[in-house]
Amino acid sequence: PPRSTLFPYTTLFRSPDAVLQDLRYALRAIRRSPGFAAVAILSLALGIGANTAIFSLIDSLILKTLPVAHPEQLLQVTSSDGAYFTNPIWEQIRGRQDVFSGVFAYGGNGFNLAAGGEARNVRGNYTSGQFFDTLGLHAIVGRTFTMADDKRGCPGSAVLSHSFWQREYGGRADVLGKNISLDKHPFEILGVLAPGFTGMDVGSEMDIYVPLCAEKIIRGEVSSLDQRSSWWLRVIGRPKPGVSDAQAKARLMILSPSIFEATVPPHWKAEDQEAYRRRSLSALPAANGPSNIRKQYRQALVVLMAIVAVVLLIACANVANLLLARGAARQKEIAVRIALGSGRGRLMRQLLTESIVLSFSGAALGIVFAQWGARLLVSFLSSGESKVFLDLSIDWRVLAFTAGASILTALLFGLAPAWRSSAVNPQSAMKANARGVIEGAKFGIGKSLVVAQVALSLLLVVGAGLMLSTFFRLETLDAGFDREHVLLVSVDIRSSNYAKERRAAALREMLDRLRALPGVRSA
Repeated sequence: PPRSTLFPYTTLFRSPDAVLQDLRYALRAIRRSPGFAAVAILSLALGIGANTAIFSLIDSLILKTLPVAHPEQLLQVTSSDGAYFTNPIWEQIRGRQDVFSGVFAYGGNGFNLAAGGEARNVRGNYTSGQFFDTLGLHAIVGRTFTMADDKRGCPGSAVLSHSFWQREYGGRADVLGKNISLDKHPFEILGVLAPGFTGMDVGSEMDIYVPLCAEKIIRGEVSSLDQRSSWWLRVIGRPKPGVSDAQAKARLMILSPSIFEATVPPHWKAEDQEAYRRRSLSALPAANGPSNIRKQYRQALVVLMAIVAVVLLIACANVANLLLARGAARQKEIAVRIALGSGRGRLMRQLLTESIVLSFSGAALGIVFAQWGARLLVSFLSSGESKVFLDLSIDWRVLAFTAGASILTALLFGLAPAWRSSAVNPQSAMKANARGVIEGAKFGIGKSLVVAQVALSLLLVVGAGLMLSTFFRLETLDAGFDREHVLLVSVDIRSSNYAKERRAAALREMLDRLRALPGVRSA
């Protein structure tokens, strides 16, 4: 027999003209069966779309690197006790280190834009002077701040993110030199960052960046700049040329005793101080940026990826059954083509082309589902006080995953039906009682696919039932109090004009006023 009969896939891409001919015929064949095409494409769209949606989250949260210059070079300084440091420790690292060409510290914070009344909170970072230079970030309007702007006693200055600039100021260039109110303190706007950078911490979007020294302006007498027990800063560095990650870690280890000796919290117990002195510094790759939600949801995303893979297998089995049934109905057509000289390899190539067209059509629609589904999942993770932000833009990894899933899907649901449909006896199929040939065929593959569909579907149904029952128990859990008609009111008067000794009385007065409001039963 010809080689193409034994190995039909070797003729799949023999020439561009043959491929185009197969594509044209596949499109005509699919167009003649709109009902079959709609069901198949929708099934594949749901399966591929679900997989693409979860992979988009994995890509954004785990795989995607920070949009900065050479992110693969970044290292996060850590200690044997965690990844956060006090400002005294940061100042010791900055002054003693000799392995980083650039190193910076930053800490998250919320700022209130309102001058009074209801708060208008935005998210921001306190950042040290080398933050922007180390990351290779530039301003499209004005400038970013440098080490000269980050000195004790500095005046308030701010750099705006591009999205915040567009949202609050409509993209006007005349914001430079103007003041923005942060917790009722005026900060001069120095510049606006280029679009794309949303902050170091993956999962959150920063609106405003202020120098680390400005923390004293915001918090006043409760400032953490000199507190040796206030752990709020992450430290990121870029090693000097020729310095390896291992060399940077070794040098930080050597510097550890002197750094921790100089920053011992004086009010700790003696045994706690001794344990503090034994801490050591190290470093971890930081190309993907730090992320608390990555740690929280990594395992859940892996489980979801496995679940949607099962959904895709069910969709493949469903479409494969449809193709088997369609192949049985097309036996006369295939018999005519064989009688005219088409080999089995040529027929399989044509049938697989139809499967690929269906798969890629489903993938195109699935990308739309994926974008919607991924954003819906992110909205479920967000709350009013803690908004989760992930960059869900489609990049080459998502496209490569979708294309790979499409090709694999086409082979999964198309290969067996193509093999079976091309194994037609032309003489038997052309007889008047061809219906008997079809009815007498042994659809062993079809029965196996149905069994697989039922088994996988049962697995998903049981898992979904267990999840829903857990969710129901959490929803109906007795919290120990009546949860109906309860409002939670937040207030922060640390940055107000109240003197420290007056704040307790002010809170009591607020509580009395709440109780006096019409419709308030108790507070």
